[in-house]
Amino acid sequence: MTNIKLYLDEDVEVFLADAVRRRGYEANTTRDCGNLGATDLVQVAFALQNGATILTHNVQDFPRLHYEIMRRNMHHSGFLIAKKESPTVILRRLLKLLTERTAEDMQDMLEYLSNWPAD
Repeated sequence: MTNIKLYLDEDVEVFLADAVRRRGYEANTTRDCGNLGATDLVQVAFALQNGATILTHNVQDFPRLHYEIMRRNMHHSGFLIAKKESPTVILRRLLKLLTERTAEDMQDMLEYLSNWPAD
């Protein structure tokens, strides 16, 4: 079982990548990877190629992309949708998920971070 590797899209606070790294998890941002301004499909392809789960605030497009990818019998490395709230709350929810799920669990999954407790 492999730890989830995170790929934060450009709308997510860079602070979260740093905080996750300090706790021993792998996390990259679109800025780290030179992908600022890339389309969602390019981001999805990059994440899949690198075995990374995307963390995004984009509740409009990523659920739709998930179902479109599944309908085409294609794959992605997982989408985590986080509503915009305090970065500290997002971090708490994210750390809970990271301790309970693996990269294998996230394969082709659409997960809403709000379903994870922040305590």
